[in-house]
Amino acid sequence: MGERPVVAVVGAGASGVLTATHVARAAQAAGRSVDVLLVDPAPLAQGLAYSTPDPRHRLNVPAKGMSALPEDGEHFLRWLYRHVHPEFPAGGFAPRLHYADYLRQTLEDVSGPGTGVHVEHLADTVRDLRRHGRRLRLTLADGTSRPADAVVLAMGHGAPSTTWAPEQLAASPHFLADPWRASSAPTVRAGDHVLLVGAGLTMADMAQRWGRRGVTLHVASRHGMLPLPHAQDPRPPLPAELDRTLEPDPSGAASLSLADARRLVFRHVRRAGGDWRRAIDGLRPVTSALWSRMDDRARRDFLRTAARRWDRVRHRVDPALSAWLQQRVDDGSLVVHAAEVRDAVDDGDRVVVELSDGTRQRFAAVLNCTGTCVGLRASDDPLVLNLLTSGTARPGSLDLGFATDDGGRVLSGDGSSPAVWTVGPLRRGELWESTAVPEIRAQAAEVARDVVAALPSPTLQRRVRDPFGLPLTAATDAAMLYNDALGNILRVRSGAEGLLRDALVADPQFALGQAALALLGVEWGADVDVDAALAHAQRHAGRADEREQRFVEVAAQRVREPGAGSAAALLAYIQTYPEDALAVSIAVPTIAFGGATEIPAEAWALVEGLAPVYGEHWWYRSLLAFVRQEQERYDEARELADLSLGVEPAAGHAVHARTHVHYETGDHLAGLRWLDGWIRTCGARASHRAHFSWHAALHELALGDDRAVLSRYATQLAPPVVTGVRALVDSASLLWRGFVAGAWDTVDVGPVLATVDPALLAAPPTPFVGLHAALALTAAGDAPALARLRRYAAARPEPVFRETVAPLADGLVHLVLGDADRAADALGALHGVEQLGGSAAQREIVQDTLVLAAVRCGRGQLARSILHARLDRRPSPRDVQRSLGLPSGPR
Repeated sequence: MGERPVVAVVGAGASGVLTATHVARAAQAAGRSVDVLLVDPAPLAQGLAYSTPDPRHRLNVPAKGMSALPEDGEHFLRWLYRHVHPEFPAGGFAPRLHYADYLRQTLEDVSGPGTGVHVEHLADTVRDLRRHGRRLRLTLADGTSRPADAVVLAMGHGAPSTTWAPEQLAASPHFLADPWRASSAPTVRAGDHVLLVGAGLTMADMAQRWGRRGVTLHVASRHGMLPLPHAQDPRPPLPAELDRTLEPDPSGAASLSLADARRLVFRHVRRAGGDWRRAIDGLRPVTSALWSRMDDRARRDFLRTAARRWDRVRHRVDPALSAWLQQRVDDGSLVVHAAEVRDAVDDGDRVVVELSDGTRQRFAAVLNCTGTCVGLRASDDPLVLNLLTSGTARPGSLDLGFATDDGGRVLSGDGSSPAVWTVGPLRRGELWESTAVPEIRAQAAEVARDVVAALPSPTLQRRVRDPFGLPLTAATDAAMLYNDALGNILRVRSGAEGLLRDALVADPQFALGQAALALLGVEWGADVDVDAALAHAQRHAGRADEREQRFVEVAAQRVREPGAGSAAALLAYIQTYPEDALAVSIAVPTIAFGGATEIPAEAWALVEGLAPVYGEHWWYRSLLAFVRQEQERYDEARELADLSLGVEPAAGHAVHARTHVHYETGDHLAGLRWLDGWIRTCGARASHRAHFSWHAALHELALGDDRAVLSRYATQLAPPVVTGVRALVDSASLLWRGFVAGAWDTVDVGPVLATVDPALLAAPPTPFVGLHAALALTAAGDAPALARLRRYAAARPEPVFRETVAPLADGLVHLVLGDADRAADALGALHGVEQLGGSAAQREIVQDTLVLAAVRCGRGQLARSILHARLDRRPSPRDVQRSLGLPSGPR
């Protein structure tokens, strides 16, 4: 295969081919050339599920849900239109033999000449996998070996367990221990009986294969329940409402019992109003979160008592197949036993089986259809056993698969992470739901990005890439620390600046790291010598590649010349390098960054246009959720936020979006409960934790719980807990908001302002900071400082400063000086408030202050009309009280 980096995929069934496809796509997106080695003795895509040539064996998911590409839901459907039938129904169940063809062609489409990707299928079996210097080496069954830079284990399902089979049955030639892999089969004639042990999806396939005229089929399982069908006309999934108990405990302790999990699931099912299919489908994004919060005891109880029922409602069949099975039951050619195999005697011609329901019958064949639940240590796969013995891998929860990190990277016996990943059933111990195509394709795409990012570079030995495939010109240790810092930034989590500092100790010439640190100093208020960091970045930029050099230039502009010019430069950079998630974060105004656009619709368009780049990535979904709530598409925002949190419970943007949904829809009690739980758990490490506390306090204000607001302020928002620009934006604004709302009679922002750089008050760098500087100075009663702020804003070149911040400060001067009438006129005439930045919940304090001025000068009708308009949009108890009584205002 030459000297190009090699990715070896062990297993060439659906999991393996999907993985190879996404490795090819990730390599092309990163501009990399790569060789992909698929190792499996079976033909491509013909794993356990898709090797059947029987056209009666159909997919168990409608065609519209079986795309190989997460971002293109109709990809498989279009393939069916071209290759099977031009009008194949989106809700139809395609023959599985077509799906194998589809997977093969999809892989061919993204590899071969001109793509930079070469795929080789090696018809052999991997026996062992060991580190070999900086690379890995696969030992094959024929005694040869092959090197690889990264390996993905995609072996699919193992052989089903036979521990339930009595000794004579297990040794009988009439027994098929693994009916999918059997090389021969007993002879069955008309008048014979055939026993299928197990009543799941394998049974349904085998019933079609063995259900010949004159043959009586028997199905035996503990519960005696046949597979359930999909709905003929299914409704969309009902999004699950994540309970705070689903969020990881910071201590790492599991806290969910099986009874707790049942209550959560049944509560969700009740919300569906009887449509349990819609409810179960809606649980799909959060199933892994449920599983992660259950300890091993709860998981064992689930496997022992509830797994079969869950699989039955979760993994359903084509309604036509269900009807066929029921017809066989009705005509007596299919007999269902709620029983287990108790004994068996082979009489040579047949095997006599005794069931626990008292049935005793001679069978021409007995098929093991119990599924694959063999523990990892009990596997007969030499590769699995060698991986465990060598310590390259270790078992995960309940021995159901390998222990992996959140991205599917295998954890070794000593806790390190070799360049080995896994997808599919071998992740069941960590995820539980890891066997269906929608889950596997998402895993394959995520793993592929990580694999390609970790491949050695031809120009810089072991050159690391960021999580989205962009190369990093830095020493390996420094690049890895940068990626950890980027992960914290995308999660809105603290510690990013410390990680960047560590990266720069590891590689002082890492220009990109210096530029990123400077930006955190400006955008996050991190304790950074911004000028020195930028100077270092520019000094060492010549060592970096073109993309990193452009980032350094853009960062310098953003720091030294904030405004329209640097914003345009940042947006142009993103157009060229849309995979740069850090740049996108800086450009989109959220909790963490000021943004590069003053018009919300421009930020919305930027985020929406990045869908082809980021697809279903949890971070992108969290940004899109924030956009949707700003567009007042609250149901979509909630669903996207929950999908993001289902993958990454610490996703700060998703939490922020869901918090806004609760607030804007007046769902204060539930919103407070949910947010408080997150703040105590995942939010404990949020870099902007004060802002989440501010949101919780808004719920408390709306509910009229003024004592709770003051308690929260004292413990979570007052200095020295919160200082600097965050204290200005959150702490000072909360004190003013409570005063305006009548929650307290006086306001003392002095301790807050003592922690704020005076330059932020006199010469704020952005209109958003200018808004909060004006409010804080109003709370302090400092009319001269407000006047200075007005003059500064009026002299700025940006229109939003001149046309919004300056008149806002002017109106607030009148309020401080006691002329509420002129203040009401000025604030009522204010326009362009939406261009100040931040969220609607932050900007509404301007409207609240107008209500205060109107009440003070006796213009009750003006105040009443504003409050009634808000009631139409977002009801809250305090607003109701004030709109009816219109109190005289804070004293």
